[in-house]
Amino acid sequence: MAKREWFPRQRDFTQKHRNIIVYALAVLGLMGSLVGFALLPETVSVNPNAADVIARPREVMVGMHLGIIALFTALFWKWPRELWYLVGALFGVVMLYFMLYANLGV
Repeated sequence: MAKREWFPRQRDFTQKHRNIIVYALAVLGLMGSLVGFALLPETVSVNPNAADVIARPREVMVGMHLGIIALFTALFWKWPRELWYLVGALFGVVMLYFMLYANLGV
């Protein structure tokens, strides 16, 4: 009995367009990281408006988000039919840009 997939059409699409998706994730991650290194203050937080803010150096926070994006993008490139790796990479991109938005005061 063959394994039944939940999203066969989406998995076929991601496998077919794997290189374009990986390229887009890499560009978004690198652009966000460059903006973070250039424009963020010395210490940043995920939510700077919270009552008990834990401020960390910007290099650590941007590096952590870039590492999450790189790890899940590499895993997605290796196994493009696993949608969880794509979700992890997209989560890293969203969290990086949310951190930029929250700390730059736009």
